[in-house]
Amino acid sequence: MALLRGVFIVAAKRTPFGAYGGLLKDFTATDLTEFAARAALAAGKVPPETIDSVIVGNVMQSSVDAAYLARHVGLRVGVPIETPALTLNRLCGSGFQSVMSGCQEICDKAAEVVLCGGTESMSQAPYCARNIRFGTKLGADLKLEDTLWAGLTDQHVKLPMGITAENLASKHNISREDCDKYALQSQQRWKAGQ
Repeated sequence: MALLRGVFIVAAKRTPFGAYGGLLKDFTATDLTEFAARAALAAGKVPPETIDSVIVGNVMQSSVDAAYLARHVGLRVGVPIETPALTLNRLCGSGFQSVMSGCQEICDKAAEVVLCGGTESMSQAPYCARNIRFGTKLGADLKLEDTLWAGLTDQHVKLPMGITAENLASKHNISREDCDKYALQSQQRWKAGQ
């Protein structure tokens, strides 16, 4: 017979949502996650050296340090260097996936304490020039690609992510008021649970 392990969220913090190109534009996703992680650890009275794993999810690796996102967040907040870190991508569900993955590590007894989070900095998504790594031809008309627009467009069906949400809302008759009501209910449940 397997015994179930309790998994508890000890503290949760977030940064404000900023406008695209707004006051937070100069902070990388790593910076923003560091701020939230420090605040969560302080609120939960969790010493960084007790963390067994760091898991951070995001959609777009927009800054130069983003490939090391979870690792850098852990190191910046004082998690021991030998502690494993995982950066994952499940598109808009990346932050929630980090919590699910953290729960799985706890249930599997791979960890006791996991620092989880989700982050983005769309303002830092670069423009790029594809297919020029090995040179270009004289007179080539190089095109810059907006990695933010390209990354948020499903190239399989050629549809931007936001339009998918609009289509689902229409298909399932979900109004803006229904979305707002659900969001409020979610916040109320969080407050009651806390």
